[in-house]
Amino acid sequence: MKIVIAGLGATGYYLTEILLKENHDLILIERDEKRCRSAQEQLDAKIIQGDAADAITLEPLIDETTDIFIAVTSNDEANVVATLIARKFGAQKAITRINDPANLIHPLLTDDPRVYVLNQEMIVAKDLGRLVGNPTADEIDFFAKGKAEMIKLHVTKDSKALATPLKNIKMPSSWLLIGIIRNGTFRIAKGDTMIATGDQALLIGKTEKREEIEKLMGVKAQSINRVILVGYNEVSETLAKKLHGKGVEVRLIEEDRKIAEKAAAELHDILVFHGDGTSEEILKQAGIDDAEYLVALTEDDENNVLIALLAKEKGVRRVVALTHKAQYKKIIEKIGIDSVVNPRTAMVDEIFRRVHQEHFSEVNILEGGQGQMMEIVAKEKSKLIGVSLNKAKLPKSTLIGAILREDNLIIPHGDDSIEVGDHVVVFSTQAKLAEIRKLFGS
Repeated sequence: MKIVIAGLGATGYYLTEILLKENHDLILIERDEKRCRSAQEQLDAKIIQGDAADAITLEPLIDETTDIFIAVTSNDEANVVATLIARKFGAQKAITRINDPANLIHPLLTDDPRVYVLNQEMIVAKDLGRLVGNPTADEIDFFAKGKAEMIKLHVTKDSKALATPLKNIKMPSSWLLIGIIRNGTFRIAKGDTMIATGDQALLIGKTEKREEIEKLMGVKAQSINRVILVGYNEVSETLAKKLHGKGVEVRLIEEDRKIAEKAAAELHDILVFHGDGTSEEILKQAGIDDAEYLVALTEDDENNVLIALLAKEKGVRRVVALTHKAQYKKIIEKIGIDSVVNPRTAMVDEIFRRVHQEHFSEVNILEGGQGQMMEIVAKEKSKLIGVSLNKAKLPKSTLIGAILREDNLIIPHGDDSIEVGDHVVVFSTQAKLAEIRKLFGS
């Protein structure tokens, strides 16, 4: 595809790295000369120094052959104007990042069905809502019309699957082990794969049968009654209201007095505490001793890590830290923090889904691009129709994890086959996207 990206900040740069793995024709636009020079040295793409909100810059770059225009500069107005110009010049689809919620209802954008407007804070709040609502998971996502879930679980010393080849493990029929993450490296599971304590297991299965796989991995089911949020911003505001609406007791800590007063006025029936989230006394006042979950959401990454570690030391079962530096993720998880949320990564994941939504019902980046999950509808001309999976010629390192046939979810085994119209969940590498589309007749 021909894709034009406006903005080479952290989000635009990471998005470019991900899309380059698929051999797209990429054109990058950036105003800052230093960023342009750095990108020219590091990225195999056409780079233009200029203002994406200027029609003179865009006119020679965009026409009807442009499949997607993506605006991810840090300026809302520039993103809006650039998107409108790009669509006027013929871009087939546009994806626009908007930071200020007030701009999310811009009529010139929302009236265009080929423009997708995304807000980073709303995406992060949605991801956190799913995570807190499923407290045994390090990560979770739903697909196949909500009937299946992909979940990442920490393997404990109580797991019944330790030190045993996968082919010899009696897996629950409703679940399938997709891969393991060990020391930050993701591997698709094979018959001789063995799980060790401390691994993260990536699994796919039926939502209502999660207890079966938790038991196998040595994970104990948990309930959430009280959640402490540290730091008041758009993410914590949205998350607090969502959790409170589900009957969870939410308490919030904010260091800035004026912001704390604002939070108290806006969050009805939620206790707000003014103080430093790294203070043991403030944590105690907020009820840390009886909290099952804490989410650190301040603007300071190091502060979030310290708060999360303090909460863990106080006995909080699950802690999550927000970090703006993606490279911190592996380190933070190694020191005992259960989950790390990165706004940039969350935004890129959502943009990536929008890029591919015309070919895949769902598509997810796994472990920073080490793997890929795709949900694709099998077409009549697919070479896999009627072929048992143990005889199917799948690309290397590719695994079929689930089949949704009408309203029936199938966790497949070797003698299962695919029928026309099935929604098939496939795990592979990003480089195999085009090959898998072709294999399924798309």
